[in-house]
Amino acid sequence: MILMYHKIAPDSPTIWWVTIDDFYRQLCELQSKTVVYLDDYDLTNPDHAVITFDGVYENVFKYALPLLKKFKYPFELFFSGDYVGKDNSFDKVDKRTGLPTNEPAARFADKKQLRALVLGGGRLQWHTASHENLVTLDSNALIQKELKIPKEYELIDSAGFDWFAYPHGEFNKQTLKQVKKQFSGAVSVIQGNDTDKWILNRITVTNESTFTQEKIAVIIPCYNYGNFLVEAIESVLKQTRQANEILIIDDASLDNTEEIGKLYAQEYPTLIRFVRNKKNLGIVKTFNKAVNLVSAEYICFLGADNRFLSNYLEETTKILDKNQKIAVAYTDFALFGPRASTTFDTIQPERRGKILNEYYYQVHFPNFTKAIADKLKKENFMHGSSLYRKSVFNKVGGYQDSASAEDHNLFYRMITAGWQAQRVPKVLLEYRQHSLEQVNTKLNSFAELTFYQRQYRVAQNELDRIHNSKFWKLLFLYKHPKRALKQYLPKVLKAVLS
Repeated sequence: MILMYHKIAPDSPTIWWVTIDDFYRQLCELQSKTVVYLDDYDLTNPDHAVITFDGVYENVFKYALPLLKKFKYPFELFFSGDYVGKDNSFDKVDKRTGLPTNEPAARFADKKQLRALVLGGGRLQWHTASHENLVTLDSNALIQKELKIPKEYELIDSAGFDWFAYPHGEFNKQTLKQVKKQFSGAVSVIQGNDTDKWILNRITVTNESTFTQEKIAVIIPCYNYGNFLVEAIESVLKQTRQANEILIIDDASLDNTEEIGKLYAQEYPTLIRFVRNKKNLGIVKTFNKAVNLVSAEYICFLGADNRFLSNYLEETTKILDKNQKIAVAYTDFALFGPRASTTFDTIQPERRGKILNEYYYQVHFPNFTKAIADKLKKENFMHGSSLYRKSVFNKVGGYQDSASAEDHNLFYRMITAGWQAQRVPKVLLEYRQHSLEQVNTKLNSFAELTFYQRQYRVAQNELDRIHNSKFWKLLFLYKHPKRALKQYLPKVLKAVLS
């Protein structure tokens, strides 16, 4: 597939703008593909993908380039020479209808920025001199004038200008004939097809575009961990690759879990669900219930007292995206909390990592190999927050009561059924170690306090809105006429006299 972007920015005022967050998500999803230049694009390979930008706006240099460099993706830059360093004032009117558009102003990249884009992995390609629709030109001379590439731009990228993008995606036989004389291939948008390299179609990328079929669900089970729950939820919300579903399941807690869970579900109604068990079901039944309540294929649990680092989902989903034979992606973790050092001392010496600030105790697990897999029956090295496939979960019978921990037992059955696992050799989970007494009595969590302060501000803003409404003022006048006149009469007189 060949992707077409126009503008990348923090906000998205029209469909031609993709937000930075969605662009980053899409780059994450493309890790399951092989991203190549157009010169290397194999039309018959469904795993090949090409990233292209039309116009080459300044915001592509500012916002897209750092992310493209992070992922080390090659990309194509189709630009029109007459607009380098200028703005898109021509977008204010739709050339087809003559009607004004709502497209905001945006500057095109200048030569210095184009040069930086090339150094960052981009390849310059031609989009005509003036972005004129070539179909409207009635002579070969006019078409050739639009196709002529100034030497100053050729000097910026000696490896570029082998490909052409038809302005507005339109072409005819005359245009096609002239393009074939000068370029190695060309791209369109709708008029072309996916088999002819002179009229290859591209996918117009929007915020909603996704390049993976698999969705991600994070399940946060909670039983009397309400004072830690805010930290867990916030760590999921801050992921570089966002979850599609977040399910908070309360196993009949006696603390403030329900209050916090419901408020988050109200604040993020399309992302977060809160479910409360009528009675305490225990770990296995609650976990199985939770998995059945989500629709995503990629599942991971996060204990309500633990936290993800911001790239946890990005790193683990990348593994499942790339290899269909892998059922589990696991990571290293860091112990923290009052009992962290005590627990750390019980860890096998070869798995103990660094101790940071005498607070974070890093634990490293072995890479998955056949020899290590044989040891899985006796010892677990895949923690309970490991990401796994729901389809495999269902095939092996889900969580089951056993002598070993529920997650250990599940992953062991997945591996013995012939599935593979892979380790992310990074500390991406913070695993809290605390006493039962602290869980039930310590309620001064900073995150919890911040959460309630935020809810107070929301309530205060709503109250202020009500007090400033006409309905409230009329009700106040009706119920307390003397007080209302005393409060509002000076304001009314001032307004009249002024």
